[in-house]
Amino acid sequence: MKNHPEIQKQHRLSQVYLKKFGYQEDEEWMVSIMELGKGKTENVKISEFTAEENVFDLPFKDFELRRHFETLSGRLESDYNRLINNIENQKRLTPKDKDLLNHFVPNILCRTTHFRFFIRGLIDNIDTRKKLLNEITIFKEDEGQTEFLLNILKPETHLNIVVGTLMNHMVYVFRHFKKIVLKSPKGYGWLTSDNPIYIDFQEKHEWIIPIESELYFPLSKEYCVFLFHQESELKSNPLRNLRQDRINQIDFNLFDKLANKIARNLDKYLVFSERYEPTIIRE
Repeated sequence: MKNHPEIQKQHRLSQVYLKKFGYQEDEEWMVSIMELGKGKTENVKISEFTAEENVFDLPFKDFELRRHFETLSGRLESDYNRLINNIENQKRLTPKDKDLLNHFVPNILCRTTHFRFFIRGLIDNIDTRKKLLNEITIFKEDEGQTEFLLNILKPETHLNIVVGTLMNHMVYVFRHFKKIVLKSPKGYGWLTSDNPIYIDFQEKHEWIIPIESELYFPLSKEYCVFLFHQESELKSNPLRNLRQDRINQIDFNLFDKLANKIARNLDKYLVFSERYEPTIIRE
Protein backbone atom coordinates (compact mmCIF):
# COMPACT_ATOMS: atom_id res chain seq x y z
CA MET A 1 0.00 0.00 0.00
CA LYS A 2 1.34 3.44 -0.94
CA ASN A 3 2.23 5.61 2.05
CA HIS A 4 0.52 9.00 1.84
CA PRO A 5 1.59 11.84 4.16
CA GLU A 6 -1.26 13.38 6.12
CA ILE A 7 0.16 16.84 5.42
CA GLN A 8 1.27 17.59 1.88
CA LYS A 9 2.63 20.77 0.34
CA GLN A 10 0.58 21.53 -2.75
CA HIS A 11 1.48 24.31 -5.17
CA ARG A 12 -0.91 26.81 -6.68
CA LEU A 13 1.66 27.34 -9.43
CA SER A 14 3.29 24.25 -10.90
CA GLN A 15 6.96 23.91 -10.00
CA VAL A 16 7.69 22.51 -13.48
CA TYR A 17 6.00 25.56 -14.98
CA LEU A 18 7.87 28.05 -12.78
CA LYS A 19 11.24 26.55 -13.71
CA LYS A 20 10.67 27.89 -17.23
CA PHE A 21 11.03 31.37 -15.70
CA GLY A 22 13.60 30.53 -13.04
CA TYR A 23 17.28 29.82 -12.56
CA GLN A 24 19.43 27.49 -10.49
CA GLU A 25 21.53 28.65 -7.55
CA ASP A 26 23.54 26.13 -5.52
CA GLU A 27 21.46 23.33 -7.09
CA GLU A 28 18.25 25.01 -5.87
CA TRP A 29 15.67 26.25 -8.39
CA MET A 30 14.82 29.90 -7.72
CA VAL A 31 12.60 32.54 -9.28
CA SER A 32 12.61 36.32 -9.01
CA ILE A 33 9.30 37.83 -7.92
CA MET A 34 7.79 41.10 -6.79
CA GLU A 35 4.96 41.14 -4.30
CA LEU A 36 2.18 43.63 -5.01
CA GLY A 37 2.70 46.77 -2.94
CA LYS A 38 6.33 46.08 -1.94
CA GLY A 39 8.07 47.63 -4.93
CA LYS A 40 11.18 45.49 -4.68
CA THR A 41 12.16 42.06 -5.89
CA GLU A 42 12.82 38.90 -3.96
CA ASN A 43 14.49 35.65 -4.94
CA VAL A 44 12.47 32.70 -3.64
CA LYS A 45 12.72 28.94 -3.79
CA ILE A 46 10.35 27.47 -6.33
CA SER A 47 9.77 24.52 -4.01
CA GLU A 48 8.24 26.91 -1.45
CA PHE A 49 6.63 29.57 -3.64
CA THR A 50 2.77 29.35 -3.63
CA ALA A 51 2.93 26.12 -1.58
CA GLU A 52 0.06 25.49 0.85
CA GLU A 53 -0.88 22.47 2.94
CA ASN A 54 -3.60 20.19 1.53
CA VAL A 55 -5.24 23.08 -0.33
CA PHE A 56 -6.64 20.82 -3.08
CA ASP A 57 -7.60 17.82 -0.93
CA LEU A 58 -11.06 16.33 -1.25
CA PRO A 59 -12.99 15.48 1.96
CA PHE A 60 -12.61 11.71 1.69
CA LYS A 61 -10.76 9.21 3.88
CA ASP A 62 -9.37 7.25 0.95
CA PHE A 63 -6.11 8.96 -0.01
CA GLU A 64 -6.44 8.05 -3.69
CA LEU A 65 -9.70 9.99 -3.78
CA ARG A 66 -8.53 12.73 -1.43
CA ARG A 67 -5.46 13.54 -3.52
CA HIS A 68 -7.07 12.95 -6.93
CA PHE A 69 -6.65 16.55 -8.13
CA GLU A 70 -3.03 16.74 -6.97
CA THR A 71 -2.25 13.41 -8.63
CA LEU A 72 -3.82 14.60 -11.89
CA SER A 73 -1.82 17.83 -11.69
CA GLY A 74 1.37 15.83 -11.32
CA ARG A 75 0.61 13.77 -14.43
CA LEU A 76 0.07 16.91 -16.49
CA GLU A 77 3.25 18.51 -15.17
CA SER A 78 5.27 15.44 -16.15
CA ASP A 79 4.52 16.20 -19.82
CA TYR A 80 5.13 19.95 -19.68
CA ASN A 81 8.84 19.79 -20.55
CA ARG A 82 7.94 17.73 -23.61
CA LEU A 83 5.53 20.46 -24.71
CA ILE A 84 8.17 23.20 -24.49
CA ASN A 85 10.81 21.01 -26.17
CA ASN A 86 8.44 20.22 -29.04
CA ILE A 87 7.69 23.89 -29.57
CA GLU A 88 11.42 24.68 -29.57
CA ASN A 89 12.50 21.81 -31.82
CA GLN A 90 9.52 21.29 -34.12
CA LYS A 91 8.39 24.93 -34.26
CA ARG A 92 4.78 23.84 -33.91
CA LEU A 93 2.16 22.32 -31.64
CA THR A 94 1.53 18.64 -32.25
CA PRO A 95 -1.93 17.14 -31.57
CA LYS A 96 -0.58 15.74 -28.27
CA ASP A 97 0.79 19.16 -27.35
CA LYS A 98 -2.56 20.80 -28.00
CA ASP A 99 -4.37 18.25 -25.90
CA LEU A 100 -1.92 18.80 -23.06
CA LEU A 101 -2.72 22.53 -23.25
CA ASN A 102 -6.43 21.70 -23.23
CA HIS A 103 -5.83 20.07 -19.83
CA PHE A 104 -3.03 22.23 -18.46
CA VAL A 105 -4.80 25.59 -18.92
CA PRO A 106 -7.92 24.49 -16.96
CA ASN A 107 -5.71 22.88 -14.34
CA ILE A 108 -3.78 26.11 -13.76
CA LEU A 109 -7.02 28.10 -13.60
CA CYS A 110 -8.45 25.71 -11.02
CA ARG A 111 -5.34 26.13 -8.84
CA THR A 112 -5.02 29.92 -8.83
CA THR A 113 -6.44 32.00 -6.00
CA HIS A 114 -8.21 34.54 -8.21
CA PHE A 115 -10.18 32.01 -10.26
CA ARG A 116 -10.98 29.86 -7.23
CA PHE A 117 -12.31 32.90 -5.37
CA PHE A 118 -14.60 33.65 -8.31
CA ILE A 119 -15.90 30.07 -8.45
CA ARG A 120 -16.34 29.99 -4.67
CA GLY A 121 -18.56 33.07 -4.94
CA LEU A 122 -20.76 31.31 -7.50
CA ILE A 123 -21.06 28.23 -5.28
CA ASP A 124 -21.99 30.20 -2.17
CA ASN A 125 -24.99 31.84 -3.84
CA ILE A 126 -27.87 29.40 -4.35
CA ASP A 127 -28.96 30.96 -7.67
CA THR A 128 -25.51 31.19 -9.26
CA ARG A 129 -24.67 27.71 -7.92
CA LYS A 130 -27.49 26.18 -9.91
CA LYS A 131 -26.42 28.01 -13.07
CA LEU A 132 -22.79 26.94 -12.50
CA LEU A 133 -23.70 23.28 -12.03
CA ASN A 134 -25.91 23.34 -15.12
CA GLU A 135 -23.09 24.86 -17.16
CA ILE A 136 -20.29 22.51 -16.09
CA THR A 137 -22.43 19.42 -16.70
CA ILE A 138 -23.86 20.58 -20.04
CA PHE A 139 -21.57 18.31 -22.08
CA LYS A 140 -21.38 15.42 -19.61
CA GLU A 141 -24.26 14.81 -17.23
CA ASP A 142 -23.15 13.73 -13.76
CA GLU A 143 -26.63 12.59 -12.69
CA GLY A 144 -26.70 15.14 -9.89
CA GLN A 145 -23.66 13.70 -8.06
CA THR A 146 -21.92 17.06 -7.61
CA GLU A 147 -25.08 18.73 -6.32
CA PHE A 148 -25.70 15.79 -3.96
CA LEU A 149 -22.21 16.13 -2.47
CA LEU A 150 -22.64 19.88 -2.02
CA ASN A 151 -25.87 19.25 -0.12
CA ILE A 152 -24.33 16.81 2.37
CA LEU A 153 -20.77 18.09 2.84
CA LYS A 154 -19.48 21.11 4.76
CA PRO A 155 -19.31 24.44 2.87
CA GLU A 156 -15.51 24.65 3.22
CA THR A 157 -15.22 21.51 1.07
CA HIS A 158 -17.51 22.69 -1.72
CA LEU A 159 -14.91 24.39 -3.90
CA ASN A 160 -12.71 21.31 -4.26
CA ILE A 161 -15.78 19.16 -4.90
CA VAL A 162 -16.78 21.37 -7.84
CA VAL A 163 -13.26 21.88 -9.23
CA GLY A 164 -12.97 18.36 -10.69
CA THR A 165 -16.18 18.66 -12.71
CA LEU A 166 -15.32 22.24 -13.66
CA MET A 167 -11.90 21.29 -14.96
CA ASN A 168 -13.32 18.45 -17.08
CA HIS A 169 -15.84 20.89 -18.53
CA MET A 170 -13.15 23.41 -19.45
CA VAL A 171 -11.04 20.69 -21.09
CA TYR A 172 -13.95 20.09 -23.46
CA VAL A 173 -14.35 23.84 -24.05
CA PHE A 174 -10.67 24.43 -24.85
CA ARG A 175 -10.61 21.56 -27.33
CA HIS A 176 -12.65 23.90 -29.52
CA PHE A 177 -10.26 26.84 -29.13
CA LYS A 178 -7.52 27.55 -31.67
CA LYS A 179 -3.93 27.95 -30.48
CA ILE A 180 -1.25 30.33 -31.70
CA VAL A 181 2.27 30.45 -30.25
CA LEU A 182 3.83 33.90 -29.84
CA LYS A 183 7.61 34.20 -29.54
CA SER A 184 9.12 37.08 -27.60
CA PRO A 185 11.57 39.44 -29.34
CA LYS A 186 15.26 38.66 -28.98
CA GLY A 187 16.58 39.88 -25.64
CA TYR A 188 13.15 39.99 -23.97
CA GLY A 189 11.24 37.38 -22.00
CA TRP A 190 7.60 36.89 -21.09
CA LEU A 191 6.64 37.63 -17.51
CA THR A 192 4.16 35.51 -15.61
CA SER A 193 2.38 35.80 -12.26
CA ASP A 194 0.42 33.90 -9.63
CA ASN A 195 -2.58 34.46 -11.95
CA PRO A 196 -0.83 33.60 -15.21
CA ILE A 197 -3.76 33.15 -17.60
CA TYR A 198 -5.13 36.47 -18.80
CA ILE A 199 -8.70 36.14 -20.07
CA ASP A 200 -10.12 38.93 -22.21
CA PHE A 201 -13.87 38.33 -21.92
CA GLN A 202 -14.61 41.10 -24.42
CA GLU A 203 -17.48 42.20 -22.12
CA LYS A 204 -19.19 38.81 -22.45
CA HIS A 205 -19.79 37.20 -19.06
CA GLU A 206 -22.67 34.77 -19.62
CA TRP A 207 -20.42 31.70 -19.33
CA ILE A 208 -17.30 30.68 -17.38
CA ILE A 209 -15.35 30.68 -20.66
CA PRO A 210 -17.54 32.43 -23.27
CA ILE A 211 -17.02 31.75 -26.94
CA GLU A 212 -15.94 35.38 -27.39
CA SER A 213 -13.13 35.15 -24.82
CA GLU A 214 -9.48 35.34 -25.82
CA LEU A 215 -6.78 33.95 -23.55
CA TYR A 216 -3.06 34.63 -23.17
CA PHE A 217 -0.86 32.19 -21.27
CA PRO A 218 2.94 32.62 -21.05
CA LEU A 219 4.39 29.12 -21.39
CA SER A 220 8.03 30.04 -20.80
CA LYS A 221 10.41 32.96 -21.14
CA GLU A 222 10.24 32.64 -24.92
CA TYR A 223 6.72 31.47 -25.68
CA CYS A 224 3.17 32.56 -24.96
CA VAL A 225 0.08 30.81 -26.30
CA PHE A 226 -2.93 32.75 -27.56
CA LEU A 227 -6.27 30.90 -27.52
CA PHE A 228 -9.48 31.92 -29.27
CA HIS A 229 -12.67 30.44 -30.70
CA GLN A 230 -13.05 30.71 -34.44
CA GLU A 231 -16.86 31.01 -34.26
CA SER A 232 -16.80 34.08 -32.03
CA GLU A 233 -18.72 37.04 -33.43
CA LEU A 234 -15.92 39.33 -32.24
CA LYS A 235 -13.00 38.80 -34.62
CA SER A 236 -11.17 42.12 -34.77
CA ASN A 237 -8.03 40.93 -32.96
CA PRO A 238 -5.26 40.75 -35.62
CA LEU A 239 -3.56 37.93 -33.70
CA ARG A 240 -6.30 35.66 -35.02
CA ASN A 241 -4.73 35.97 -38.47
CA LEU A 242 -1.39 34.50 -37.43
CA ARG A 243 -0.42 30.92 -38.18
CA GLN A 244 -2.25 28.44 -35.98
CA ASP A 245 -0.29 25.75 -34.13
CA ARG A 246 2.94 27.44 -35.22
CA ILE A 247 5.52 29.79 -33.72
CA ASN A 248 4.89 33.41 -34.66
CA GLN A 249 7.65 35.95 -34.03
CA ILE A 250 6.19 39.24 -32.79
CA ASP A 251 7.77 42.69 -32.64
CA PHE A 252 8.57 44.60 -29.46
CA ASN A 253 5.55 46.91 -29.57
CA LEU A 254 3.08 44.02 -29.64
CA PHE A 255 5.12 42.07 -27.10
CA ASP A 256 5.17 45.06 -24.73
CA LYS A 257 1.40 45.53 -25.05
CA LEU A 258 0.65 41.87 -24.29
CA ALA A 259 3.28 41.59 -21.54
CA ASN A 260 1.67 44.52 -19.73
CA LYS A 261 -1.76 42.87 -19.89
CA ILE A 262 -0.34 39.66 -18.47
CA ALA A 263 1.57 41.51 -15.74
CA ARG A 264 -1.48 43.52 -14.63
CA ASN A 265 -3.41 40.28 -14.30
CA LEU A 266 -1.42 39.28 -11.20
CA ASP A 267 -3.19 38.42 -7.96
CA LYS A 268 -0.35 39.06 -5.52
CA TYR A 269 2.96 38.16 -7.18
CA LEU A 270 4.65 39.12 -10.43
CA VAL A 271 7.19 36.55 -11.68
CA PHE A 272 10.11 37.76 -13.77
CA SER A 273 11.89 35.90 -16.55
CA GLU A 274 15.38 36.58 -15.16
CA ARG A 275 17.17 37.12 -11.86
CA TYR A 276 16.83 40.64 -10.50
CA GLU A 277 18.87 42.63 -7.97
CA PRO A 278 18.61 43.97 -5.30
CA THR A 279 16.76 41.10 -3.70
CA ILE A 280 15.74 39.74 -0.34
CA ILE A 281 16.35 36.02 -0.07
CA ARG A 282 13.30 34.43 1.54
CA GLU A 283 14.29 31.65 3.93
